[in-house]
Amino acid sequence: MRKFKKMIFGMALAMSIFVGSAGSCYAAARATSNITIDVTKTRIVGKFEYGEAGHQIKVVVNYLEQDSKGYFRDGSASDTQFGNVTTAYVSRPNTEGYQYISGYALGYVDGVKKAISGEAYA
Repeated sequence: MRKFKKMIFGMALAMSIFVGSAGSCYAAARATSNITIDVTKTRIVGKFEYGEAGHQIKVVVNYLEQDSKGYFRDGSASDTQFGNVTTAYVSRPNTEGYQYISGYALGYVDGVKKAISGEAYA
């Protein structure tokens, strides 16, 4: 009887490990995302791709600009997509008299932050 209990316990443990690892693989496969940022002196572009349609997809680009006198100002630009799309894309030209210095992008799915890019420089 003791051997039987050990065998049942071992099988239950093996099944729980298998089911747990399969579930995490499934979650990782369906929640893929990609975020990019491109900064030049005259334009900033952010793109967020999420691997599953049917969600609210949003990209927010935060940036820093500098004018010819050396004054800095920061700001943000965003794009939100709904429905059967998997990509949000935002592109913004520089403000008159200013040049972009740096920026980074954030990606949201249904209001939850899912991705953040590194900071990029012009």
